[in-house]
Amino acid sequence: MSKQKPFPEYRRKLGPGWWLSNSHFTQYMIREWTSFFVAVFSLIYIYELSLFASGAKDSALALMRNPGIIAFNIVALLFTVYHALTWFYLIGKVIPIKMGKTTSKPWQALLVNIVLLLIISYAVIQILVLR
Repeated sequence: MSKQKPFPEYRRKLGPGWWLSNSHFTQYMIREWTSFFVAVFSLIYIYELSLFASGAKDSALALMRNPGIIAFNIVALLFTVYHALTWFYLIGKVIPIKMGKTTSKPWQALLVNIVLLLIISYAVIQILVLR
């Protein structure tokens, strides 16, 4: 004997472009896709570091100068910036900060996180590159 649910479950069929009908879904899907480029960039970067560590400095530099790698790095940078900015904005939506009777807005979290990112990036560049 099979158990029947008291009410049948309704599942709406979704087409391949279901996420295009709502801008929030579109932003979500684009943010998810950007993760792929961040992951591939990380793998390429780890490979370059392994070449340097193994003493194959010329091979690592040749890989870095490859026009395809340069183009991919530019695309990955753009996607990473989009990914970071949308997450910074979401932080303000998910965890608004109450200050007295007012509550912070998402754009304020975005601004604070961008400033922190710039300060940390500047410090890292000063310490590792310009020392």
